[in-house]
Amino acid sequence: MGRIMGEFVAVLYPTGLRGPNEIQTYPGVYAVVGAAAFCGGVTHTVSVAVIIFEMTGQIFYILPVMIAVLIANAISSYLQPSIYDSMIKIKNLPYLPDIPATSSSFHGIRAEQIMTKNVRYLSKESTYAEVQRLMSEMPKLRAFPIVEDKSVYSKSELSN
Repeated sequence: MGRIMGEFVAVLYPTGLRGPNEIQTYPGVYAVVGAAAFCGGVTHTVSVAVIIFEMTGQIFYILPVMIAVLIANAISSYLQPSIYDSMIKIKNLPYLPDIPATSSSFHGIRAEQIMTKNVRYLSKESTYAEVQRLMSEMPKLRAFPIVEDKSVYSKSELSN
């Protein structure tokens, strides 16, 4: 849309537009504003406007770019999820779900209440047989911590 509008303005005003006491507006600006609006609508981010300013080096067009990005973002947010949210859903990637503020019981849970207390680990000196045994004992675990020292410390020793 930005390019079409830019081409239309270029046909009407090949040397650009100039208002009284204003900077000259070139047809290519419409294409840049349209591209910024498109990217902002697809990604649902406003940072696209900053990226456009950095790429073009023109701060004069901050108002049309910001307005276009904000309008595209608002309309796109109403119609569909962002491209990033869509990719998460398409690929069935795990993500942290939103916890409603009304479920205060979740907000009070401490890490120590849900953590694994007897962690199985490997040391730098572990042999291949030990690794095989540990993997066969716990087939669902894919990763194990590797420690330098096999010593076990208490909570009071760690806080000192």
